[in-house]
Order: sequence, then C-alpha cells, then structure tokens
Amino acid sequence: MSSIPGSAAAIDGRHPALRVRDLEVSFATEGGILRAADRVSFDLNPGRTLGLVGESGCGKSVTALALLRLVPPPGRIVGGEILFDGVNLAKVKENRLDKVRGRRIAMIFQEPMTALNPVLTVGDQIAEVLRVHFDTAKADAWSAAVDMLARVGIPDAPARAKSYPHQLSGGMRQRAMIAMALICRPDVLIADEPTTALDVTVQAQIIDLMLQLQQDMGTAILFISHDLGVISEIADEVMVMYAGRVIERSPAESLFGAPLHPYTIGLMETLPRLDGRPGRLPAVPGTVPDLRNLPSGCRYSDRCPLADEACRHRDPDLKPAGVGRFVACLKVAP
Repeated sequence: MSSIPGSAAAIDGRHPALRVRDLEVSFATEGGILRAADRVSFDLNPGRTLGLVGESGCGKSVTALALLRLVPPPGRIVGGEILFDGVNLAKVKENRLDKVRGRRIAMIFQEPMTALNPVLTVGDQIAEVLRVHFDTAKADAWSAAVDMLARVGIPDAPARAKSYPHQLSGGMRQRAMIAMALICRPDVLIADEPTTALDVTVQAQIIDLMLQLQQDMGTAILFISHDLGVISEIADEVMVMYAGRVIERSPAESLFGAPLHPYTIGLMETLPRLDGRPGRLPAVPGTVPDLRNLPSGCRYSDRCPLADEACRHRDPDLKPAGVGRFVACLKVAP
C-alpha cells in the first residue's frame, strides 16, 4: 500500500502493527449528520507510541473506539479501513473481531470505576481475559493475574487481587486496568486518557510503567490525552486533531520544538511556564465548532489569527512540511 500523508515509515524494517486509512465515523442526530472522525489516517508501529491530542469534542475518543468497533449508537463507521494482519476490522464479522479485542488489540478506558465490574474482584476480572482468549485453566489464569498486578506495581498483589474495585485507590484501579489490557501481551494498546484525574506523582508512575512494559513487549501504543505535558513524556510521534480532522502530525521532538499549525501553536501557549512569570494561563480563543455546522473552508478559520479569505474558502488537506512532518494549513509553506 502506498504511503499516506501523516504516516510513518515502518520501524527497523517491521510493518506497522495497525494501519488506519481515511476512517470516517458519523452520528445521525436530529440536527443533522455529525462527522466525529473525518478521513483520519495513521500507522501504529511496533514498540512506538503515537500521541493523539486535541480539545474535548475533537474526535479523539471516537477514533479510539472505532478501532475496535465500539462506537456507541447512533454512531457508526461509514468509511475507511482499519487494517490489522491484512484484515479490515471495519468490515470483519463480529465473531472474528472478538478474537482480536482484548487479545491482539487492547484498550485502557478513561474511567476505571465504570470500566471495571463492581461485583467481581480485580483478580477475577484480569484472569477472565486469559480464560476467554486462551482457555487457560482457572488456577493458572489466577496466578498470571496476580503476577501481572505485581508487575504493574501494585503492592501485596496476592491480597489486592482479591479486592473489589471500590476498595482500591484511583491509581491502583488504573494499574489494574493496565494489567487487564496487557495480560494477553497485545500487539496494540489503545490508552484513552489513562492518567486523567490522577495526581502528578501517580501520572508519572503510570507513564514510566507503560514505557517499561512497551519496551519489554514491543507493543504499539496509541496514547490519547488533552494534556500536552503527558504527551511530551511518552510519545514518539504526535497527531493533533481538530473538529474531527487530523491537522498536524510530527515527530514529538519536532512538534514540541517548533509547532506548525496555528491551532497547535495555540495549544502550546496554554502550557504552564517555568520562568516564574505570574498571570493567568492563555487559552485558545473561541470554542470547537459544532460538527453539524462547520465553518466554510478551514475548520479553524473562525478562531485562527492568521485566517484570510483563502482560508475561509478552502479546507486544506495534510501536506508534507519537513522530515516526517505533515500539516493542514494554507499559511505553512511546504
């Protein structure tokens, strides 16, 4: 398959673990069709982390859910491909997809208290994943679950495995979710805001843990967050979404050193400064547009300080803008 704007080359000669091409996800609403993901394309490479950032409502979580066909109704995938082992997961039958979910592609959801079953111990829930996917004996699955809880840094894992979710702290619940996601050693891990609502110390521990496990297992990670500070710590590449579209993609070092798209620049300016200057943090002016009533031309034109008439009449596609860099902006020279 030919390369696409925003795709990265295979790492060390290995093929991408997951290839997404022109993914489109729509919701039928009373006010019209809402396109939450619009022609989204990217590769996830083994042993690498792709950070996905943007404001709330930009389409990050919908994109993540679509990869496992978990978009809640009335949302549905209306176009594009999700290629895994040569199979398009967007079209495959549900029983075949069940063999991929949790086993080959795993997901850490935003809120562990709603993702974990409150009436089962965390050990039972982790062991169940092994039993479902590998028909593992009950005792062996329990032992593996305890071992994984210990590996993700939960103290006294044999005892904690017998705890119910409400008996664990937020950080421990998040670690249990990571243990459940990694118990089958997946090829791809989708982490949707995995450090949200955790204090900075626990955030750092979770990031270190995921990077260590990635190094051990070679897992490709899609790490979704609105927190650019967290993304800067974990991502090899960064993809920026706005109003359902990818508007910039770049190696992390390049993007944080010199962002190209005016929206990305605005996001960077919202980061806290370390020079000690007082004052309120700046914010990107305006709000994300209603996806049922997008502005004409560039979707960011009504908020962009650089927008002119050309921007209001043309919605730019991603174009090359340097080594490994792509941007969708008429104001950025090739």
